[in-house]
Amino acid sequence: MIRVNLLPPEYRAATGTPVGRFVAIVAGVVAVVGASCWYTYTHFVQLQRAVDARTLREEEATSKERQKERSLALQREIDEYDQRRRAIQAINRNRILWSRKLDQFFDIVASRESPYNAWLEELEIPTQMAANRRPGQMGAPADGGEFRFAGFLAMQSPNEAPAQNSAFYRAVCGDHERVGRASEFFQDFVSISNPTIDIVPQTSTEKLTPPITGAFKYVLRTKPPAVEGAKRPAAAPAAK
Repeated sequence: MIRVNLLPPEYRAATGTPVGRFVAIVAGVVAVVGASCWYTYTHFVQLQRAVDARTLREEEATSKERQKERSLALQREIDEYDQRRRAIQAINRNRILWSRKLDQFFDIVASRESPYNAWLEELEIPTQMAANRRPGQMGAPADGGEFRFAGFLAMQSPNEAPAQNSAFYRAVCGDHERVGRASEFFQDFVSISNPTIDIVPQTSTEKLTPPITGAFKYVLRTKPPAVEGAKRPAAAPAAK
């Protein structure tokens, strides 16, 4: 049977939205609102927390890197000062105390109990003062500088020159044949030049006592500062 509503539209009863369409609309609205809330929470809350955490970690990493650089710089300073300390200690252990060394030398020269009569004319202390290592010349080992001195021996006749020169030489570097070791004075040196003596012609009419004079000259090479416990070299045989 067909029913026809002949009432005008304004007098007809209102029809509601279909349930399916209403559910679909509500579900869509809820989905959009939920997605908006999730995006807002993720972007403005969780992402901001992640950004803050990343910034904090970067600041911590930067701080740790600065501490590392500072620590390395301090370690380099410690190593440098430790190297200086070792160098100073090495120099102090190996340097020659020239005040004591010269006292020993003048005791040798001015000894009145020795079989020689010596006096000095020239004395030269190494400019390095045992503080620098000087390379050796012509294949010679390194040394700490040269100690030079020259002087005279007085004697009654030229025949006494070899004996006096040999005695003075042994007093300087030590009697290896009898004692077997260097003198206390020679312990800070590595070598000594060969002993030589030249009779000095008399040019004055004044009579000298003793009348004969012989000139000598020696060069001693000091130990380098870096050498510790080095074996003392044996002195050359004394002149006969």
